[in-house]
Amino acid sequence: MGNFKTIISANISVDLAKQLKGKTKGTRSRVVERALRAYLADKEAFDITDIPTRQLMACLSHRDDCDDLLKVLLQKELMK
Repeated sequence: MGNFKTIISANISVDLAKQLKGKTKGTRSRVVERALRAYLADKEAFDITDIPTRQLMACLSHRDDCDDLLKVLLQKELMK
């Protein structure tokens, strides 16, 4: 149907709007479009590959179910 665009309006929480604004820096339309396409295709909008590796490492290093040796290695790597 071409590459035409339209403006839509949606009500979302103020907190979510602030998070979106702070994270997207002018690319909100693209982010919302991608999330809607994923939703309409019955796919998860969440993609683990979107999370930076260092953030994943930090999360793992604080989990109770993570091996102590792995926690030490992760912390060591994060201090670099």
